[in-house]
Amino acid sequence: MENIKEDRRIRRTKKLLKHALAQLMDEKEFKDITVKDITERADLNRGTFYLHYTDTYDILNKIENEILENIQNMINQDMEKTDMTDSDSVPALKPIAEYIMDNADICRCLINNKASVDFIDKFQNLIYVNCSDIIKRRHNVKNTTRNEYYFSFITLGIIGMVKKWLETQPMASPDEIVFLVEQIMTYSSAVLK
Repeated sequence: MENIKEDRRIRRTKKLLKHALAQLMDEKEFKDITVKDITERADLNRGTFYLHYTDTYDILNKIENEILENIQNMINQDMEKTDMTDSDSVPALKPIAEYIMDNADICRCLINNKASVDFIDKFQNLIYVNCSDIIKRRHNVKNTTRNEYYFSFITLGIIGMVKKWLETQPMASPDEIVFLVEQIMTYSSAVLK
């Protein structure tokens, strides 16, 4: 019972620190954000920060990795239980869109973050690898130069849609975004060979 309470407190503390960082990244350049800024915004002491992170770059890196890992886990779960030849839909898109919306402030900061271009590259690679795998399974296509262009187009399109979605207030519903992505993937797949 004690571990559950401790885990809940740790999760709450980390959430406060992450949201404080996201708010600060909306206000100023990441390089100008200090641990003191984060802890003051989260109303926590610096010692608490250092229990979980070594510095501002460590918290940023851990947030990025957590988001990418969570999205990849949703895709993996979907791939295990879905027959890709059965439908034009990708069931993992809905929980991913809901996750992005629930974490919009953090996702918005990461996508627009100049301190870590690494995140966009990792996010792009995650989408590319998984989308190309799903499309290959669904349409029984091979790796050709033409198909690689298509996969790149879809990948960058999805990133552009997510970026636009996060910038637009009020945000469209996850269902609207999922519908658009599925429509684009379905109708543009005619170019595959």
